[in-house]
Amino acid sequence: MGFYIVFLELMITIWYLKDVFLNKSNSLFVMIIILLSYLCLKVLYYILREKNYSIIIEISTLVFLITFGILMYSPLLYFLGFTLVQFTSSYKKELAPFAMSCLILCVTVSLEYIESFILITVFGVLMTLFVKSSDNKIFDLKEKLQNRQDDVENLKLASLNKKQYDLNLLHTSRLEERNDIAQKLHDELGHTLSGSVMQLEAALLVLSKDTSKSKSMIETVINSLRDGSEAIRNILKRIKPETASLTIQTIKVMIDETELRSGVKINLIYDSEITDLTYKTWQVIIENIKEALTNMMKYAHATKCQIKFERLNKFYKITVIDNGVGARVIKQNMGLQGMKERLLDLKGQLIVDGSEGFSVIMLIPIERKQDGN
Repeated sequence: MGFYIVFLELMITIWYLKDVFLNKSNSLFVMIIILLSYLCLKVLYYILREKNYSIIIEISTLVFLITFGILMYSPLLYFLGFTLVQFTSSYKKELAPFAMSCLILCVTVSLEYIESFILITVFGVLMTLFVKSSDNKIFDLKEKLQNRQDDVENLKLASLNKKQYDLNLLHTSRLEERNDIAQKLHDELGHTLSGSVMQLEAALLVLSKDTSKSKSMIETVINSLRDGSEAIRNILKRIKPETASLTIQTIKVMIDETELRSGVKINLIYDSEITDLTYKTWQVIIENIKEALTNMMKYAHATKCQIKFERLNKFYKITVIDNGVGARVIKQNMGLQGMKERLLDLKGQLIVDGSEGFSVIMLIPIERKQDGN
């Protein structure tokens, strides 16, 4: 607000000097000294306006204007209107009635200056009120911006806390998993191995006396160890997660992050018929879904999105569709081109449609899952 008030004072100062030089009956020197005195008071006010005693300077400035304006030179009252607004704005919310009351002083202004006095006073008051209102709006906007920044910082802090919680949960889960593996191995293999060792020791003792009995005991140990090996495979098979479970979980994490960033509700639909997708195929699907969700956040203005896995007769069909603005003309940008090239490596196809929302359809031929994939 200070810059605009200073600018307004400068304009009124020019008007005042014009009247001073046009007035041949008054001393130019005295009128200019009075102006400089007033400006010195205002400069002092701007320097000390944050101090508790700034009200004394404000009142002194008003008394100076009224006294010298009425007794010595009427054009000095040109500065009265917005100076009064400055004074009242610090202590009152309703400024207009009080500020406009300075027009009452027009009865003390000589007729040759009355028209300019009314014009400048009204203009100065209105402009000062406008600037004050704008200043309040800017202050409110700054306060809202600060609140938004605080909210962002709180969200960042919450996100960091969530990540730390997830890491702790992951660490705890791994410890529990290790304990579970150790317990399973102990329960299912401990007795088998201990019994096998005892039987081998017994077979060694009777080997020289009864060969057939020793052979029978060794065969029993072999069968027990074979059962133990099968038990180990079963344990590892139960512990090792399927590729589909890992990749679906990766997609769910990606969905959670997208929902948090965009506010779009994303629905994931799949069934057990996708378990034989190869690891390489899953990598392509995840990369393409990530690209489709990124494009949705940038361009779609959507509120809902669906990711659907389907197994058809000869193809897997993966669809990412939103309810956004769509696109009449679809440009093959680097993102879509990359999606298409990744699918071509799998002999698949990419179909995009922007007529109703925007949909990305991936068609991938069904192949038997190879060992080691």
